[in-house]
Amino acid sequence: MEKKISERKVLIFTAVLIVFTGLIRIFNYPVGFVLFYLAFFPYIFYRFKYYYKLRGKSKEQIDRYRFIILVTIIVTILLNLIGIQDVEFFLLFLIMIDFLLVINKTS
Repeated sequence: MEKKISERKVLIFTAVLIVFTGLIRIFNYPVGFVLFYLAFFPYIFYRFKYYYKLRGKSKEQIDRYRFIILVTIIVTILLNLIGIQDVEFFLLFLIMIDFLLVINKTS
């Protein structure tokens, strides 16, 4: 029997990790820089697992929006790590939008 973790909990956990890495970044910038991008791993892993289970089935409109957000987050992280852009705030903005979609979906 598989225990299901709610989307809201994954997003809150990711946000807590981001805040924690921000505090680390104040004291040790290189370590905080790496941990900031690793903080998105639980969210990305959870969404990939969700879409893997969902493949071939019809998706709701909100799932399409959330898929676009997931792809944008991954592309932004890759571009930031390569050094083409440096917009970490945009990642936080995307997580916030995804959280609002989850909140509106459940209410």
